[in-house]
Amino acid sequence: MPCAPARRATSVTAVGLGLVLAFAVPPPATAATGDVRVRVAVTGGPYTASVGLVSTSARNLLGGFYCAADGLNPTPLTALVDANEQYGLGGVEARWDAAAQDFTVTSIHGDAATSTKKWNAYVNEEKITKGPCHTAIKGGDKIRWTLEATSAAAPASGTSTSTSTSTSTSTVERPPRHRRQR
Repeated sequence: MPCAPARRATSVTAVGLGLVLAFAVPPPATAATGDVRVRVAVTGGPYTASVGLVSTSARNLLGGFYCAADGLNPTPLTALVDANEQYGLGGVEARWDAAAQDFTVTSIHGDAATSTKKWNAYVNEEKITKGPCHTAIKGGDKIRWTLEATSAAAPASGTSTSTSTSTSTSTVERPPRHRRQR
């Protein structure tokens, strides 16, 4: 009977596995977070809605402006626009505010902001303090857009206002184009 050389079984050691895993690099911390799922509600005007989960992410919207908090994260405005696209809220209109370098929502489902009332966004029942494209949201957040009376004591000094009082048009002032940061 011919003798075959014995094959030696090679076992994977913990050290070898450790070396393999050491070269598996996780994605950088600055990678895009992708879609998040949030709840969106619209209140305050004749039209009231509370929709199911809305999948949203940072993206271009309303005339090509890249809307993302910190360049990566979805925002209350992306959630509102995505809720309109996914559930048919009846339209979202906004104008670019050059002073704030952000959008101002002017109409949702035909309920228009005026000189005495405006659309405010809330994230988890806290009114946002930055613009709707500068406020980050995360999965599980509850976003509410409410048409509220403006404060008569707060004059609009230092803010950009539209010279046209008509809010029934669907024209959006075009903001400067921003490139997505990588």
